[in-house]
Amino acid sequence: MEFSLDRDESQVADEHVTADVTDRDGAVVVSVRGKVLYDTLAPLADVLSDLTQRPELHLVLELSDVPMCDSSGLNLFVRTRSRLAETGGWLRLTGTRPLVDDVLHITNLDRILTRYATVEEALAAG
Repeated sequence: MEFSLDRDESQVADEHVTADVTDRDGAVVVSVRGKVLYDTLAPLADVLSDLTQRPELHLVLELSDVPMCDSSGLNLFVRTRSRLAETGGWLRLTGTRPLVDDVLHITNLDRILTRYATVEEALAAG
């Protein structure tokens, strides 16, 4: 029996995270789709890097279509939060699924990465 951990690179492109950006009620909402992992998160990292150049940005990451997130994704979220806080902005997460919630809780990042059930709740929190 043959077994390989090598990945078919043609499939990796299909696994990259997508991010749709919309302005809403004085904030920017980024709707994320896909597994936020080391080898898939580049498109999301690019979007967030561009957005964090704006001063006092209020950013909501809508994660209901993100089934899992590894330490690279968590690191990206924390870096984004820090950059936004430096310029008077904030980051809020919404729609996190159980596996993402568990990772945030286990790492104690749920203490600094504020989560809300919906985008509406995140925006209403002020």
